[in-house]
Amino acid sequence: MKRINFEGEIWAIKNKKPTQELLSFLTSKDCLLVLRTGEPPYKVTLGVPHQAAIREEYICEKEGKRVSDENTASYALVSFTTLRDQGMPCKLVIMAHSTTTDPNKDLKNPYCQEIFRNPTCLIIECHGANQSRILDLELSAGNNKLAKTLNFGRLLVSELEHRYTVGVQEQAGKKNAIIFYPTGKEKEGKLKTPAISTASLKEAEKKQISALHLEAKPLFRKPIDLKNIVTSDGLILGKALGYAIIKFFDK
Repeated sequence: MKRINFEGEIWAIKNKKPTQELLSFLTSKDCLLVLRTGEPPYKVTLGVPHQAAIREEYICEKEGKRVSDENTASYALVSFTTLRDQGMPCKLVIMAHSTTTDPNKDLKNPYCQEIFRNPTCLIIECHGANQSRILDLELSAGNNKLAKTLNFGRLLVSELEHRYTVGVQEQAGKKNAIIFYPTGKEKEGKLKTPAISTASLKEAEKKQISALHLEAKPLFRKPIDLKNIVTSDGLILGKALGYAIIKFFDK
């Protein structure tokens, strides 16, 4: 496993195309990539446990195999850049194509060890969801009872300007959700994957840290040309997530 504390240039084209140096790490295997802005304690730690290059559909192949979250780091990098540019102390932890254990299900995995290495007020894990998912985005906290999921969800929906269908968990440990529609309508519904069994979210609560889990469909991660760049919707999501975090701490 390679550990990279990345301090180089992030973008070859701002918020669109990562530099070749950064892209080489994002598309490699068993690479823990850490980016920082400011000093700890961090306001927020962003995590991407299941990053893989586009067309690499599976990870953890040495220990059972699971579906990857292709190119999820793309929108997380936009969020990190937004927070950096606004002067908010932040850390971004990306596990690129783990071939062994599931990074956020195994507390001994280097990913989990890194997200808890420094004091932080909030952890947000960025994930992918498949095309068959009904909702464009799902936001949950698993069993983390410290997270103010609905409060944050409303901020995110507002920053997204109601462009997408977003499900936000109502109560920790439950699938029940409020579904936000582009029309502005809200109604009761259920999440497909509320991350109830996710070890990193449970461990965060034990450490008195709020934690959230965001799942995004392919339109936010996979360009039509299948290059490892930021999609137009990924740019919208990344910026919205960054500004929602800023407003969350301003409240």
